[in-house]
Amino acid sequence: MTSAGNYIDISKLSFNVSIEECFANLKPHPKFSGCTFDNYIPDENFPSQHYIKNLLKETAEMMKKKYEKPVKKGFSFFKPKPAFQKPLNIYIDGSYGIGKTHLLSATYNMTDMKKAFMSFSEMNYFFHYLGVEKCIEEFSKLDLLLVDEFELDDPAMCLIMVRFFKEVNKDTLIVTTSNTLPSELGKLRFQVDRFEKEMGVIAASFKTVVVEGEDYRKKHKIWKRNVSTESFFDAFTNYIGEAKAKTRTDFDKLMKILEENHPFRYFMIPSNCEAMFIDGLLPFKELNSALRFNHLIDHCYYYNTKLFIKSEYELKDLFSAAMLESPFEKKLKRCLSRLDELAVFYRS
Repeated sequence: MTSAGNYIDISKLSFNVSIEECFANLKPHPKFSGCTFDNYIPDENFPSQHYIKNLLKETAEMMKKKYEKPVKKGFSFFKPKPAFQKPLNIYIDGSYGIGKTHLLSATYNMTDMKKAFMSFSEMNYFFHYLGVEKCIEEFSKLDLLLVDEFELDDPAMCLIMVRFFKEVNKDTLIVTTSNTLPSELGKLRFQVDRFEKEMGVIAASFKTVVVEGEDYRKKHKIWKRNVSTESFFDAFTNYIGEAKAKTRTDFDKLMKILEENHPFRYFMIPSNCEAMFIDGLLPFKELNSALRFNHLIDHCYYYNTKLFIKSEYELKDLFSAAMLESPFEKKLKRCLSRLDELAVFYRS
């Protein structure tokens, strides 16, 4: 890796990180590292937000009891305190922008145990890289597994998740968020009627809580795309970061870097760069490339990375109609909404 001042050339950035380092990185990053239950403010118009906040807080308190050392006493006629019983796994269903990731992060931040926080996309990539058996073995070592944006894109992932929930350590508490009810997972993506038994296993693995609310970004008018009239080059030259470096890359070069490295290592980019300047963003021709870019944007979102993008195209042109009608529709639309929030755009 080479740097000049606060500049990094990401083509020289090392992605040679071990699986162990990748697992150690499974935690809330800057955007969510300060999340607590106290600074989650439920919307008074939606009681379900109060309910889920209290449920997760109580669940975290219950998990803490697992580590409480029993007080030794002399002989007693009273029965000994019953052994610890793990709370039910929790599936939080709700739309965008109501604080699901905040609550998931608060649960992580409140607990002191073997734990991991990851997006479902990250989980998916680990399964495909390490294999199902190895992932079950690794995740079974955890006391708490927090999975953001749970979704099923295809039958293969459905079968993988069925095996996972059957075989993972029953003492591992799993809390996941989604914007799809368990009974609706996979619909319009694959023929779920052929997987009724499997879908039943997944649904039965959780206590499902539906959380209602308005999109925070829209409600507070902070979710809008910013188009700058400033020179893209001047913006890069004049940008002064606070701690980490900035990077500038052509879109083609960025995609080549993403294609050469496994997606679960993409965190190396935002963990080293607080601002990315992407020159010449183009519409995607291949779904695989679109999904790789989507995964990078997910990491940038968690790290609160500042994005500056130069393109002659509109954001709506980034993914084709066929991609947006594919099983990955929600994933790609989430990418567009996060770009809306994170990025400043410049015209070519």
